[in-house]
Amino acid sequence: MKANEAPEKLWWSEGAVWQTNPDSQRYIEYIRTDAFIEKAAEWIKNKAERYIVDTPLCSYFDYKRAVEDFRNYIKGE
Repeated sequence: MKANEAPEKLWWSEGAVWQTNPDSQRYIEYIRTDAFIEKAAEWIKNKAERYIVDTPLCSYFDYKRAVEDFRNYIKGE
């Protein structure tokens, strides 16, 4: 199967076969690397500038808030 034909996400559970639509919380979710990279790049492109903080003395990147928001974005929250 070619990468672009594979589903973006798969779920697996011990003793079970791969699923494309899991029906319980016991499944482990796996995501294609290229799909993950694309989603991460999209977030950086569209959201990263929001975390640049300008003060009278300096500018900095609020990485703690950015990391938390990025984690939620990747999780789909």
